[in-house]
Amino acid sequence: MRIGGKFNGTAADVYICIGFVPDFVKVWNIEAATPLSIEWNVGMSGGLLCSEGILRAADGGATQDLANGEGIKPYQGSDLLTTTTQSSVTYGEGVYLVEDSHDYRRFTSGGVIGDAVAVDITTWTLYSGYTGYFNEDVNGTYIGEGSRIMIDGKWYSIVKLAAGEGEATDEVTLNETGVPSGNVEAIYGMYGFKPLAVGKVTPAGFRISNTTLNANDKTIVFEAGTYGR
Repeated sequence: MRIGGKFNGTAADVYICIGFVPDFVKVWNIEAATPLSIEWNVGMSGGLLCSEGILRAADGGATQDLANGEGIKPYQGSDLLTTTTQSSVTYGEGVYLVEDSHDYRRFTSGGVIGDAVAVDITTWTLYSGYTGYFNEDVNGTYIGEGSRIMIDGKWYSIVKLAAGEGEATDEVTLNETGVPSGNVEAIYGMYGFKPLAVGKVTPAGFRISNTTLNANDKTIVFEAGTYGR
């Protein structure tokens, strides 16, 4: 089993509920002044100094051993969430996070939760190079920098899009240049993981306790999996 994802940093213990207990986890803060990473695997669990992984700085800074409570550890799940244990259910916050595969290109109406201002986002028009525009603005609650977007069956990422923008000529920047004008078929949330609702039972996953890497409002990217034995 293997999964990758990202979430908004919390500057506190956070549980990434991926549905299984991993044998290895790699985590990166991609918005820190100096990008940081932590690597952990099950073989480290018996070590006194690095039982929760190894912290590295991308600029060649000192490597740091992470002992109990300092890094990453497996999480077995099965906790019933309450308003005490789940600090917030606001998008981009929370303690227990689950994968978010919701399509937010819709206008919120009739029970549909979306992020378009007045009508569904249905078209992308290329302006120049990496930039273009939609047929509608976004509120920016869910859609923004980091959102995955499907245009005519192909996936891209949104690199730049501010709240309240989207339909002016160059307000949307994608990760690839020259993406042809076409139909927008899905837009996922900018964080990829969202808070699990109060009253739900948590799936298994892993806990991150290191707040140097898991800094508040910084994009945190991870990869986790099992060895298949």
